[in-house]
Amino acid sequence: ATLVSGQQAVVMAAADLAIAKSGTVNLELALLNVPQVVLYKLSPFTAWIGQTLLKSTIAFASPVNLVVMREIVPEFIQALATPENITVAALDILLNDSTKAQMLTDYEEMRSSLGEVGVCDRAAASIFRALE
Repeated sequence: ATLVSGQQAVVMAAADLAIAKSGTVNLELALLNVPQVVLYKLSPFTAWIGQTLLKSTIAFASPVNLVVMREIVPEFIQALATPENITVAALDILLNDSTKAQMLTDYEEMRSSLGEVGVCDRAAASIFRALE
């Protein structure tokens, strides 16, 4: 194994698959055309506070899925973030060319939604519309 420092984008771009927490890294991976499985696990108390304050469930956690408001990358949140679920999704992407190809095609749709200028503002607006 080789330890690489300061070359995050190069290392990510070389990956066949990423297993990543929900966050901006999901957008980075999508822009680099790296297939991914997303997971996010909060402490039960923090999750309860979030659900209580929001009084609703947000459909997606990954910014990639939030931009288009449909699943592009598989997400496993809270109790669904099990090794078994993550492994099944990862193997589906790695072993089924059609699954990977569909994800890469869907990344193009996501990129088109973001456009060139004002990406952050449009992504935030999309998320706020989904929360209304």
